[in-house]
Amino acid sequence: MNSRAAYAAGIAWSTIFGLSFLVTKSALEAFSPFTLLALRFGLATAALLALSAAGILKPDFRGKPRGILVLVCLFQPILYFTSETFGVRETSTSTAGLILGALPAAVAALSVPMLRERLSGARTAGLALSVAGVSLVAAAGGGGGADEPGGVLLVLGALASAAFYNVFSRRASRFYGPVEITLAMMASGAGFFGLAALAERLAVGPAAPGIRPGAEAWAAVAYLGILSSVLAFFLVNLSLSRLRAAQASVFGALTPLIALAAGVLVRGEPVSLPKAAGAAAILAGLWITNAPERTAPASAGVGAAATNTERTGA
Repeated sequence: MNSRAAYAAGIAWSTIFGLSFLVTKSALEAFSPFTLLALRFGLATAALLALSAAGILKPDFRGKPRGILVLVCLFQPILYFTSETFGVRETSTSTAGLILGALPAAVAALSVPMLRERLSGARTAGLALSVAGVSLVAAAGGGGGADEPGGVLLVLGALASAAFYNVFSRRASRFYGPVEITLAMMASGAGFFGLAALAERLAVGPAAPGIRPGAEAWAAVAYLGILSSVLAFFLVNLSLSRLRAAQASVFGALTPLIALAAGVLVRGEPVSLPKAAGAAAILAGLWITNAPERTAPASAGVGAAATNTERTGA
């Protein structure tokens, strides 16, 4: 896979994820969070297993370490989607998208101690600018009571979970291909959230008002289960296996723009001046953090060797 294809994959998954906040917000009007997640990951797992049975996908888990895969699945989807889905329910589409749009900065910060990737002074400044932007968006709220403090905290928890997932998925790509990682993630999500939805239903009891979702709600489940789970995560894992962690996550810079536009144009969510300033700070920070750096010719060989070492996991 060449770099152009890796970049195209990044643009595709960031667009799908950008619209997913709006779709999730709509689906939560018909389903409880755990029911929605169980349906989403159940559908995604069924689709992947069907493709595997047809011989289109050929996952192979034999003789490979399980620990790193368990960590990937713990942070994504279990911790991330628990935090994100409950958080989106209590925040506006634009706020959730903008906060989670700072993922590249969070990944860049974690990649230094965990993946031994280096950040220059300029990239460190960009990282700080993105963090400041997230803080401003979180403090600004959505206006009109759209954002609950607890919801903002949950979205911040989702941001942390997504950052750890990016790092651990990068490590897992040394042993597993994108198909194996994506299938493990979807299956673990289906199992965990299926049990959570069952427990939720037993706790509520049969006397609770029944949920009667319409065609729009089921279309949202299909979008989240097929496009935003199977296709998007396959593309994420593919890009993480071909690019450095910080490089792959930079495509998340498109996600907050799409989420913000969707929230404003479709749901009529207000955009306050502090939130707009925070969004600008996030995007500026991401641009600085991931801008290509010039390397002196004398150090070119060293940089190339370091990059090769990192890709091979040596």
